[in-house]
Amino acid sequence: MLSSVHGINWKRNLFFIWLSQFLALAGFSSCMPFIPKVMEDYLGISDQGLRLQYISAYSFASMLSMCVALVFWGMLADRFGRKIMLMRAAFAAALFYPLLAWSPNILALLLLRFICSFFSGTYNPAQTLAVTSSPKEHHGFVLGVVSTALWSGYTLGYLFGGVVAEYFGIKTAFATGGALYFISGMLVLIFVKENFNPAVEQKKLAAIRKPFREMLTPGVCGVLLLVLLMSIGRRIGEPFLPELVGKVMQNEKIATLDCLVIKFSGSELFFTGIISAAASLGGFLSGVVIGWLCDRILPRKLLFPVLVCSAAGVTAQVLAPDVRFLMIARFFSFFAAGGIMPILQLMLTKITRSELRGTFFGWSGSLSSAGGVLCAGISWGVGKIAGLDGIYWCEAAIYALMVPMLIPISRMVKKELIEEYQGK
Repeated sequence: MLSSVHGINWKRNLFFIWLSQFLALAGFSSCMPFIPKVMEDYLGISDQGLRLQYISAYSFASMLSMCVALVFWGMLADRFGRKIMLMRAAFAAALFYPLLAWSPNILALLLLRFICSFFSGTYNPAQTLAVTSSPKEHHGFVLGVVSTALWSGYTLGYLFGGVVAEYFGIKTAFATGGALYFISGMLVLIFVKENFNPAVEQKKLAAIRKPFREMLTPGVCGVLLLVLLMSIGRRIGEPFLPELVGKVMQNEKIATLDCLVIKFSGSELFFTGIISAAASLGGFLSGVVIGWLCDRILPRKLLFPVLVCSAAGVTAQVLAPDVRFLMIARFFSFFAAGGIMPILQLMLTKITRSELRGTFFGWSGSLSSAGGVLCAGISWGVGKIAGLDGIYWCEAAIYALMVPMLIPISRMVKKELIEEYQGK
């Protein structure tokens, strides 16, 4: 087993990249949930209907900005280095995120959020840097480990941010989030190593005869399409979890109206928090287990059972008879679905050139953000027609739809892998 790549201890590098992302994502989730309160308490938007519209506009500004930014920064990463792109994102977030709480009006808040999303976004460059500084035979494990920072960082951030906001105020929570981003950037600056020579790498890029558009092969396009669908499926039901918990609790109460066996000792918010924590644990374990399996099983073969289990997990949530069953179903669903993105990213690394890794990871991140934009409109339409259950049935259907799509895409990926090895 190789302990270094080009003189870099890849395990040490991976640890500090993971730690930096854990802190960065904790910083993000420690302040972002309080944006509605910023609008209400500091900007004077007391009307709930108007506030909901501005919250949607806020989310749209963020996703739209990231769609453009991730491609742009990904291309620059291939020319000037991946470490500097990760540092740029961390330090930009450290500067801009605290300013959100001091926005003088709603238009300034929306504009500042657009700017924040454009210059920040640490997760994508972290993935790129982790992969390019590790051996090929461990790329699946590396991507899985980095994904665990997402789930664990979010979980800590929600808890930590809530405590800070409660006892020290919302503005302090935003300032704390910025501080965590700053520490994240300093960890990368001091401890993360990269063997990158811009002059050499730019010569390599110039030597690539095929233009980028010709590298968007059928296999690459197929994987990127799955990334888009995965993003829609993963996000479409997230905002509605409290509603689902409330529905399940109400059905449980009706079913046990004359029975003293079950006693309810928690509120809807309490169970929503517990179920969210269980889901985060599932996503965390998924990164480790599925990442480890990716280095031992062909990713395109591993993706099939993962998609089937994801669809089954969402279906179980819709049919959950009580909150305990819902918690188990949510854990199972996130354990399966949490491995989809690392698998797709690994498939992408196998059929694209290492010199263009930042560019292609930028495209995958951009399409993931685009999925977030699309799912808002899809959930609104589906919810209006089919109600709450319809939204979750739609999520299960998206995962199920990806299964037959995987067959031709896997064949294209396999063909391109064969052609690549024959070319060598």
